Amino acid sequence: MGEAGKASANGARDGSGIGGSGIGGSGIGGSGARGSATRGSARRGSAARGSGTGPAQAGRSRAGRRPRPRGRLGLAVIALAAIALAATGLALLLASGWFVAGPRGERVVVSIPDRTPASQIAAILQREGLISSERLFRLAVRASGRASSLKSGQYELSRGDSMVSIIERISSGRVMTIRITVPEGMTAKQVAKLMGDHGLASEDDMIALIDSPPEQVRADFPFIHDGASLEGYLFPDTYEFASGVGAMKVVRTMLRRFENAAQVALNAADAAADADVTAAAAADPTTTATAAVAEPKAVGGLLPNGLTQREALILASIVEREARIESERPIIARVFLNRLARSMPLQSCATVQYILPATKERLLNKDLEIESPYNTYLVAGLPPGPICSPGLASIRAVLEPEPGDYLYFVASSDGSHVFSRTYSEHLQAKARIESEARLGRQAGR
Repeated sequence: MGEAGKASANGARDGSGIGGSGIGGSGIGGSGARGSATRGSARRGSAARGSGTGPAQAGRSRAGRRPRPRGRLGLAVIALAAIALAATGLALLLASGWFVAGPRGERVVVSIPDRTPASQIAAILQREGLISSERLFRLAVRASGRASSLKSGQYELSRGDSMVSIIERISSGRVMTIRITVPEGMTAKQVAKLMGDHGLASEDDMIALIDSPPEQVRADFPFIHDGASLEGYLFPDTYEFASGVGAMKVVRTMLRRFENAAQVALNAADAAADADVTAAAAADPTTTATAAVAEPKAVGGLLPNGLTQREALILASIVEREARIESERPIIARVFLNRLARSMPLQSCATVQYILPATKERLLNKDLEIESPYNTYLVAGLPPGPICSPGLASIRAVLEPEPGDYLYFVASSDGSHVFSRTYSEHLQAKARIESEARLGRQAGR
């Protein structure tokens, strides 16, 4: 190879190397001379120093410029990514069973009052040994977006539950249910206290609702007497409520149970009475007309015993509190019906007990002199309202009383009663029972 060839080859190599480094021209030139590369560099230098108004110059200027980093936006994106990653990691840890407290499977009942914030719920859960950290629980609640969804009530939780499952349970409101039995013969105030003691409803809210039921409740349950309280209508039965269900739910449920049981019996008696009136009308229209207007009608008119539905409920409540033995309920009902028919005072100790602040084992003479429309020793006829919630057996006893002419009864020490037709028989029975009680006390000394 000649010298010219060598020079050309060297030039090609030099040009290729310079061009490859981005400092030289546009690649391998025809001449490949160093001088050409130098001049290309000079021209670029001149273009860089000049105004750069030409298209080529402007293109080279923009291509050579590095993009400016957008600092704040970049940092924000990084921060959000870090938060998302941290939240995901926290969620995975919480869901995987980390940060639980106590042995797995151990059940704990937790009560969360109304309007309790997440911070206090966290404190309750940690105190009960259900979580290991209040702070982590608050963070988990915030990350889940359920801070405002946590609900009050009574929950049955496990110390083996993860925070995620605990949060889901409390935010969904899946409270534990409480099975409760309302005994026959309870007053409305006693029912209110029972519900309050079991965490189902506020006792004060219950009493307020019982004393003054709103118009919507009266509209939904038209059997409630106008202006009357709900005394007598809270049907005694076994119920299952969600913890903290509230007074309105409890009351409506009990009224619905009354409607489905007691009211059905009262309506059936009404139908029977209407059938009797219709049959009597066919036989003697004059007699029927007189009987139909003998007393004011309530819902469904008069029952076979001449009472309205509300009057039957009132009398049933008295029978409920007087009776101790199931078989005696129809006889006690007959005694009171006989006294009403003769315009005799009922003289029921149960009605006097109703107006006392607390139940007494034995009434005194001064108790029988208390002025009250519920004192059936002083006031003839039925009291203005029920004195308790009667059961279905007492309601049926009033609707289907035992035949007989008894006017008196006195209670024995075993809860049974001695029934009498005359006042003299009654005094003898009373003396005999008091003597037996006295002998029993002496024997027990």
